[in-house]
Amino acid sequence: MKYKSEADMYPDVCRWLKEFLMSRFRNADVEVYDLSNSPLSRFLRTYTKGKFPSEWVTWDIRVDIVGFVHRSQEQTSLAFVECKNTSLTLAHLSQLLGYSRIAQPLYSFLISSVGLSTTLVSLLESYRRYDVLEYHWQEGTRPRQLILTRWDRSVRNLDRHTMIGGTSI
Repeated sequence: MKYKSEADMYPDVCRWLKEFLMSRFRNADVEVYDLSNSPLSRFLRTYTKGKFPSEWVTWDIRVDIVGFVHRSQEQTSLAFVECKNTSLTLAHLSQLLGYSRIAQPLYSFLISSVGLSTTLVSLLESYRRYDVLEYHWQEGTRPRQLILTRWDRSVRNLDRHTMIGGTSI
């Protein structure tokens, strides 16, 4: 079921992301924010928690929802969610891929209340081009990938049957 607007998705998705991160990082402090109207770098200028790499000042990116995972004595980890109220396209994937290459979040979700376009599904599943989802490569680990899926409004959660990508979820 479609939302009236993309912004209508944000409260439900914020709640879901917070629960998702808290279940994975039980001993961490987790915070989630709707940053759809502010570049991440502007938000971080006034954000007093966490440790970030020095290049955070260059993160002039607008991710709809950002999760922060604070673990003692470690750099703060990020999680991104980009929401769409239309079918996901290659342009949407490219937008989030760029953001994720810059800030290297632990998780990066591209979700839509409608689902994925047929051309995007074809590129990924028919032509097996999962490489286009990769955004961070660390020696000795599997590459981090974008996670694309439909958002199920009725249960306020990801539709795991439509999920593509995400080697770490």
